[in-house]
Amino acid sequence: MKIAFILSLIVICVSFLIYLIFLRKDKNLKFNIFLAVLTCIISISILVFPFLDYDNLYIKAFASFIYAFRCIGLGQNLNILSDISLNSTLGYLYFILINVLFIALPALTVSFIVTYLERALAYIRFKFSLNNKVVVFSEINNKSLKIAKNIKKSCIVFTNVLDKTDLNIKAIKLSRKVNNIKFNNKSELTIYMISDNEDQNLIDTLELIEKYKNRDKTKIYVLNSSDEASTILDSTDNGKITVEIINEKEKMIFNLLNTKPLFLNTVNKTISILIVGCDEISKEFLKDSIWCGVIPGYKYRVLVVDENADKIKNSLVIDAPELIDNYDITFMNGDIKSKKVVDEIKSRKDINYIVISMDKDDKNIDTAIMLRRLFLREFDREPIINVKVNNKYKYDQVLKLSNEKNYSYNFNPFGNIDEIYSNNFNSDIEKLAIQLHLAYDKEDTDLKRYNLREYNKRSSRASVLHIKYKLFSVLGDSYTGDIRKDLEQFRTIYSSEIENTLVENEHNRWMAYMRSIGYINASINEVSKYYSKNNSYIHYLARKHPALVDFKHLDKVSKQLSIITNQKVDLKESDYMIIEFIYESIKL
Repeated sequence: MKIAFILSLIVICVSFLIYLIFLRKDKNLKFNIFLAVLTCIISISILVFPFLDYDNLYIKAFASFIYAFRCIGLGQNLNILSDISLNSTLGYLYFILINVLFIALPALTVSFIVTYLERALAYIRFKFSLNNKVVVFSEINNKSLKIAKNIKKSCIVFTNVLDKTDLNIKAIKLSRKVNNIKFNNKSELTIYMISDNEDQNLIDTLELIEKYKNRDKTKIYVLNSSDEASTILDSTDNGKITVEIINEKEKMIFNLLNTKPLFLNTVNKTISILIVGCDEISKEFLKDSIWCGVIPGYKYRVLVVDENADKIKNSLVIDAPELIDNYDITFMNGDIKSKKVVDEIKSRKDINYIVISMDKDDKNIDTAIMLRRLFLREFDREPIINVKVNNKYKYDQVLKLSNEKNYSYNFNPFGNIDEIYSNNFNSDIEKLAIQLHLAYDKEDTDLKRYNLREYNKRSSRASVLHIKYKLFSVLGDSYTGDIRKDLEQFRTIYSSEIENTLVENEHNRWMAYMRSIGYINASINEVSKYYSKNNSYIHYLARKHPALVDFKHLDKVSKQLSIITNQKVDLKESDYMIIEFIYESIKL
């Protein structure tokens, strides 16, 4: 009896360790209950083994298992309990343990059956859903829930649901992974691959593309901010599927540049930026601010401060080699509160725009407060201060942060999940980007070429984001920030002189954009060498483009390219087209 008691405890302990090591993180409720049922059966079999009256050990072992299985349906008599001696501590513990297992086994078995039926019924509901729009999420997390809450008139499905997660929205929960679900060919299908494991999102997306590439009305959103993802997906045959990358960094920064333009609070027509921090957000903001800050009549300069500021500089030398030499960028190693850094900030009296993006919310907020006080004390000015705050509750507090006299600090927090995912991805910028692409490529009505490469989509988004910057440069003090009113004013005062200024500005912006994503200039001799192999004067792999020259040289380069390609090339055509698009945008 003592050996049986010890063995049953070992079985229970081993099962618990298996749960802790392998199953707790997966939250697979069905398997967890199955493990508990199996543990009860084995433990009961061991505990009843000494009390069964069989001479053959094999028959005795088999009979003990049968006894345990019959306990599931409450069909087993419990006379065996009377054989347990209660004259010792071991006897009492033995009696208590076997009774607990007798009670737990049927209860756990019922739970297992109910869980199995719930999931089976959920799958049946999904298969027989009459809704012609189906939106599927690869898992339940804060991001998927935020998106789902904004979806209307669709059958919402969460996959890979392994526990009893309560939702405040009407949705179907399936335990299967999205790659293991068979979708019918009738419904309009949207899939969000939105796990925090971005590499897994990419792998699963590639598998889905291979599986459903011939399916109509299918779109996949894949959460991944790496260059690798766009490179791989751009080279993948998507068939009929539309694939959209969710780049959180891009979405965050584009939203910042759109809602808080760089030209706000400028001094002496200078866009002067201070970036505090050297994380990926800081680096991407630096690159995007360069092309966004290209405005006629305005200077641009930026100061990057961090104890490891050279980290960004060294990265840019490799990733975007023509940025450092062509734009006014200063990198300063040091603590933001050190005398050396503060003196440098004081010397830049025209700083109008600040972005703070370090590793901790508290550090970001503390730095924002320090800089607000510094500029008020030294210059009696309030630059735009954008502070990265990940925590939702701190984010809300920073929005309304004030001192003891109720004076607002006027901070602009960014970076919270709610901010990134609260709006549908089909935003106004995305809609205008598609319209711009169609103006450039009128025959691409099904947007097949637009969706072919991530470069096409991001380039169009960048172009339309800069529209308000161009309107500001033309309207000056008349600029209102209301895009419709500003377009109406623009249309009223539009002239050939304004057109020529904006066309040159668009080329300069485009050059800054291309340099920010790593392109360098290709000489005519270089183009002559690689054109015969690539059949294009742009070398996409080497990221070389012959149009990365001053605007005044474009006509000459166009003629040279026309000779090489044996067809007419006009490098100014797209610049004029974009300005014409802005003029016509009021109709949209």
